[in-house]
Amino acid sequence: MIWVDQPYVTLMASLPAIRFLTEKEPPINRQRLMERLKDLPPADQETLRELTEVVSWRFVDTTQDDAAFLARAAALLERIASPTLAAAVRQRLELRTVIAALRRRHAGEDAPPKGVRWGFGPHLERIRASWSLPDLGVAAFYPWLPAAKEALDAGDTVALERLLLETAWQQQARHAEGHEFDFEAVALYMLRWSMADRWARYDADEARRRFAELLDAALADAPEIPEAA
Repeated sequence: MIWVDQPYVTLMASLPAIRFLTEKEPPINRQRLMERLKDLPPADQETLRELTEVVSWRFVDTTQDDAAFLARAAALLERIASPTLAAAVRQRLELRTVIAALRRRHAGEDAPPKGVRWGFGPHLERIRASWSLPDLGVAAFYPWLPAAKEALDAGDTVALERLLLETAWQQQARHAEGHEFDFEAVALYMLRWSMADRWARYDADEARRRFAELLDAALADAPEIPEAA
């Protein structure tokens, strides 16, 4: 039986479905989404804020200080009452950890030394000990890892971005099963929205088109250079 709470029913019924990677932009923009979320209790709004900050897609860039980020994530996990959301956060943090390891090794960095807090999940020591292996010794746990490494080695940032977003999307979809009109449904909708928004803003074809337009405009404004005699 699915637990139903009227405020969540009203909110979820007002939110359009998101079809990942099939639309140029999410069916609801950030401003309108935030306006609708204002009807949630303050405690729920705060949990959503913390959740989206920790699980933000900025993790792909892995630019945050590891220890500080992991401390925030651990504190959030201690406060989350929902097993579903806690599992979703843990899975996203594991994804972040593996990608960070791939990026660091690709950049020529050594394995993290023992005793240093650098990642999240049950396979940290296995990754550290298997640093020289192509799959870091954990492909059996993360089937998407070989494809991610291939895209990273090829410098194909678009393929890597798409792969990671699709992987995270599938993970969130599994967590959303059985949650339609509760806080978990709202939180997971927010996480899926952020992924769809990320992909829409990452549209490589659009980026190349805009770059070409800017280049054409710059060339048009440039002074003519006489041809060599």
